[in-house]
Amino acid sequence: MNKGIKIALLTLMLAALVFLVPSPALAMQHSMYGACVALAALLAVLMLRQLRAATAHRSGGLDAANGEVDALDLALWCIPAAFVGARLAYCLARLSFYFLEMGPLSVLRTWDGGFMLYGAALGALLAAGLLARRRGVRAASVLDEMAAPGLLAVAVCRLGEGLTGEGVGAWVESPALMHFPFAVQNEFGEWQLAVFVLEAAAALLMLLAVLRVEAGAGRRITTALLMYACCQVVLESLRMDSCPKIGFVRVSQVISAVVILGVTVLRAGRAGGRPLVIRRAAGLCVCAALVGGIEWALDKTPVSNVLLYGVMAAACAVMYACGARFESKAKREEA
Repeated sequence: MNKGIKIALLTLMLAALVFLVPSPALAMQHSMYGACVALAALLAVLMLRQLRAATAHRSGGLDAANGEVDALDLALWCIPAAFVGARLAYCLARLSFYFLEMGPLSVLRTWDGGFMLYGAALGALLAAGLLARRRGVRAASVLDEMAAPGLLAVAVCRLGEGLTGEGVGAWVESPALMHFPFAVQNEFGEWQLAVFVLEAAAALLMLLAVLRVEAGAGRRITTALLMYACCQVVLESLRMDSCPKIGFVRVSQVISAVVILGVTVLRAGRAGGRPLVIRRAAGLCVCAALVGGIEWALDKTPVSNVLLYGVMAAACAVMYACGARFESKAKREEA
């Protein structure tokens, strides 16, 4: 497939996102949020190409990281996979509604809304891994390249949530904070915390941090996943929107805990084997139990929310520390 056809297909995919990712709250046929999602995908592709050009320049014209997997090919695989993954993840999180009450075909009604960012990430990563295997390229190298562009896409998508009425938190009482970017007004004129801005800012800070991580052996992508998951445990708790829940814990927080555990087990296994895996997994379980207790306490106790969120953030910092260590020096040099 020549480059012109690939660009044409990519353009069609991006245009389709405008219609397939709606914003029901806006009552608009042409979705502004869908346009933000399309923009996020386009910026991610452009950033990937720019990073590759910079890498090639530093290496004297040789793109040793990923020369056989074209950025356009990655886009053509990852964008539809991310779309399908985001929709399926949301529908599975609300299994009884979509599959029992509305019927399985309701999954196809994407214009009614309902997507999950974690599903999009999983779909894109799986597609990239499959494409790398098909081209005979190391999947870890491909995924490392996608880490920073992926976080840029997350930041743009989070900012786009501000157009949908989602991504907001508690009501703001201080007049000093009753303005953007600290808060936004709802349909009743009340000011609510702009959590989506915090999430976008966090994604951009993570992007800068990931670029400082040495690429190779999946170091960048696992760092990105670990940082994002630890941050989302707290940020998801701040949101007061329609995110699916399991009891008083949000589904996205449960997924974050699974991601943290997965990255920690992988890295601890490389760094110190089974004993280290057991110790760090135990530490994660303690922190996860603490976070769950705090989620319960937020609604049912008179304890200050500021204090509770401070403890939750500290628990997330400990969880990050548990998974932050790379493989042992010998294995790292071997990689």
